Amino acid sequence: MIDVQSLGVRFGSRRGHVDAVRGVSFQVETGEAFGLVGESGSGKTTVLRALCGLAPVSAGHATVGGHVLGSALPRAFRRDVQMVFQDPYGSLHPRFTVDRTLREPLAIAGSDRHDARIVDALHEVGLGPAFRFRYPHQLSGGQRQRVAIARALIVEPRVLLLDEPTSALDVSVQAEILNLLRRLHRERSLTIVLVSHNLAVVGFLCSRVAVMRNGEIVEQAGIDAVRARRVEHEYTRRMLEATDGYRRETAPG
Repeated sequence: MIDVQSLGVRFGSRRGHVDAVRGVSFQVETGEAFGLVGESGSGKTTVLRALCGLAPVSAGHATVGGHVLGSALPRAFRRDVQMVFQDPYGSLHPRFTVDRTLREPLAIAGSDRHDARIVDALHEVGLGPAFRFRYPHQLSGGQRQRVAIARALIVEPRVLLLDEPTSALDVSVQAEILNLLRRLHRERSLTIVLVSHNLAVVGFLCSRVAVMRNGEIVEQAGIDAVRARRVEHEYTRRMLEATDGYRRETAPG
């Protein structure tokens, strides 16, 4: 479903240019959940934005669902590939009701049965019809992210790109959203690319992971190998140690 070969993303700057992503290659099979992990500034979100056409491809080759990135993307691409952004407070229009937020992609895609689809989409993400005419400021962070997920799924995409979808939420709400995403992945056979700085989050949803540092992939591995710490790169080992968190040492005696 996704084939990325030697992908490069370059941005202009006052001093010339910055190569935010260099030589990134990976493949994602149809129906697979694939993770990209790394610290802030590693380039993982830039890769995700390139996959949905929001960042320029300066080098290499990438196809998503049969669509070639870097060329003029057809309307079908916008329906096949959807993205859920990190900040549920910033990704929803503050003056749009939930109904209008969900109706807009249906209109762009030329879909019919808008009212029925909106009700079904809300039900699928665990929100009742009472939420339909509320504004974002009337929703909690978790409810806003559920609306954002419903907006992405309402046009029935084949590929779902997730940019740190739980990092702005409380821990208990994070678990709810991750369980929702795992259920939707199984029920819809979605192809998912999840970006996160947290290996534990990626391990919950994904079967394979690529570790990024300074705009490059330093290692790819199955999630079982990561859990067993059968990793090769020192940076991956340090990320695993960071995921374990602080461990208090007990003084002898």
